[in-house]
Amino acid sequence: MKVISVVGTKKTGKTTLVAALVASLAKHGKVGTIKNMAGHDVDRGDTKRHFDAGADEVIGLGNARLKVTRERGDLDSALTELERDGMDYVVVEGFKHSSLPKIVMADIEVTNAVRKFLLAQVNEALVEELAEIVMRMEDYCAIET
Repeated sequence: MKVISVVGTKKTGKTTLVAALVASLAKHGKVGTIKNMAGHDVDRGDTKRHFDAGADEVIGLGNARLKVTRERGDLDSALTELERDGMDYVVVEGFKHSSLPKIVMADIEVTNAVRKFLLAQVNEALVEELAEIVMRMEDYCAIET
């Protein structure tokens, strides 16, 4: 499984690039994504009411399926889960402090930067180039603890 992280500050085009990269990689295999949602309170509204009543898991059904659990996860466990689910590629949005290879969408310094550019520079040719880079990467290897 090949893994790349797209990092940057708020409103720099991370989600726009993630969506384009996913569309490109999906032509070559199964793609999963992980989004850093630190500070995003998913434990509110109806979901919070379900948890307050004693539910351990809540599954929302509609045009998709969303599972929310009380379990606090980390990046490695999420990557391991996607690997178990048979993903060929994973595009991570955020986690700029991780050891993953990164595409940087802002003027920030991070470790393992593969490419760095601004949203205005993103076009179809660049997305295809990035997809090729990801497809040539070494497979992700989970850190055994």
